[in-house]
Amino acid sequence: MQPSRIDLLKITQVKNVLLTRSQETVVGNLHLTVHHLIFCYSSGEELWIPYSIIHTVERQPPSLQSGRHPLYIKCRDFMILTLSLLKEGETQDVFDSIQKLACVTSIEQLYAYSYAPRTPFTATNGWNIYDPLKEYGRMGVDVNTDAWRFSLINRDYKYSPTYPRVLVVPSKISDNTLNYAAKYRSKARIPALSYLHWHNSATITRSSQPLVGFKQARSIQDEKLIEAIFSTNVPKGPNGEVVYGSTATNLIIDARPMANAVGNVARGAGTENMDHYRNCKKIYVAIDNIHVMRDSLAKLREGMDSAGGQINRAALQRSGWLKHISMVMDGAITIVKNIHVYNSHVLVHCSDGWDRTSQLVSLSELCLDPYYRTFEGIQVLIEKDWVSFGHKFEDRSGHLSNEKYFINLANTGGNSAANTIKDMQNKFYKSNYYQRETSPVFHQFLDCIYQLLCLYPTRFEFNEQMLVELHYHVYSCQFGTFLFNSEKERIHHHPQDKTYSIWDYFNSNKEKFTNELYDPMKDKDLVDDGGVLLPDVSKVKFWASLFKRDDNEVNGPGVSYGPTTLPLPETSTSIVITESTN
Repeated sequence: MQPSRIDLLKITQVKNVLLTRSQETVVGNLHLTVHHLIFCYSSGEELWIPYSIIHTVERQPPSLQSGRHPLYIKCRDFMILTLSLLKEGETQDVFDSIQKLACVTSIEQLYAYSYAPRTPFTATNGWNIYDPLKEYGRMGVDVNTDAWRFSLINRDYKYSPTYPRVLVVPSKISDNTLNYAAKYRSKARIPALSYLHWHNSATITRSSQPLVGFKQARSIQDEKLIEAIFSTNVPKGPNGEVVYGSTATNLIIDARPMANAVGNVARGAGTENMDHYRNCKKIYVAIDNIHVMRDSLAKLREGMDSAGGQINRAALQRSGWLKHISMVMDGAITIVKNIHVYNSHVLVHCSDGWDRTSQLVSLSELCLDPYYRTFEGIQVLIEKDWVSFGHKFEDRSGHLSNEKYFINLANTGGNSAANTIKDMQNKFYKSNYYQRETSPVFHQFLDCIYQLLCLYPTRFEFNEQMLVELHYHVYSCQFGTFLFNSEKERIHHHPQDKTYSIWDYFNSNKEKFTNELYDPMKDKDLVDDGGVLLPDVSKVKFWASLFKRDDNEVNGPGVSYGPTTLPLPETSTSIVITESTN
């Protein structure tokens, strides 16, 4: 039998603790609860830190000046602080208590299952904010077009455990065909509708990679499914025949670098052989994998957190972060143009279709549809393309892994202490233990929205503060919304009965998260862009405020990080186009 969480607390209060945070140095009292570290200022103010948001705790050697014992804490919301205690025993007890309470082994141990708002939320519909029948109906499915139908083939999640219960597929494709097509896509994540464009009924569909393998396997059912998708808005001739010439730019977008996609052939997967797919071409967008993105964020953080409080511009540039953000946005622009300008369809996939695919699909829809830029719309978009379509929030955020990093450097005394500490830190952070399934995939999506907010300040009903708090609460585990890897897991755990939805929090505090510059009439101006955004990726910049930094300090006049963006698809060497031979 597991011990009660409260029994893991070796100490609950420490007096006369020195807090150092940014330019702030103050003495107060420290309290430990089952879910929080709480620093109490002498003024009565309190700093609450949920254990789940703690990324790293280092117990450092005692200060030669003060004799205090420091705990150096890095948080996932990029707050950094040092708590310096007077007694060595109390310091060790605090260190041990945080470690035990931060490393949970089940979803039910997370803060969300204990949290209750001090003031009841005025909004209570958060768990039902996304209704697939209503949302796809808003787009026109079963209303403006009969080319698409709702399928309940996955109603019990046995067809594809990581996919939504309700799938939208071409009307001419039977469930029997879908059963065969599922065998050709990784995790049975078949091409399914994500978005139907209001302007021309062009579509964004999403899937996982095909299981091609060394034998160059093919699936007639998969080919029929994609052909049906690409012909859903094609004009018919006088005798009912399909006129293909009108949509010659249908795209299959493989979000991976070409070498990665081809490399997956050795694992029995790979990418489409375009000899078998009619009337389309394929593009590789070359977004790097979760491990590259995790390393990039670590380097970015290093640049933002440099010693002495100064920005390390060389480290920022080495991180490659802006290049990655530009690549995601560039891929989204390619999709937006193909849908809105060329009246054509796009199928997007990466390997499993829940990371890079979610980024590209949701960002494209945000640019294409003004509804998703409203306060309600952004909630529906995240629920649809991230939560429902199976982005692995639990794994990517590290909720249950023991990826809370605790390192005790207190006993590294002697003349070479500084070098020993540095060696231990490097060995620790670069070890395989550090390489897990976590990755800032959703963070990058929020970063891309921040870029759009900066470029189009009047086109979003929500503000930057909402993005900052979305990032915070993905890791805080205060709400049940982002705790699971799939819709199936969410249904199984019934969080709506035991936890609060983050959307109830936002909707109950809407005035705090509303953009005062928002002008919905701008989206109705057909002379301008008709509500469709085509951002300039050459203007991407670091999201300074997320790292508790001033924008001018990081991105100010005269600050240059060299070339950060990639050429547009027409000239890019990173985006490879493969023509269909049919």
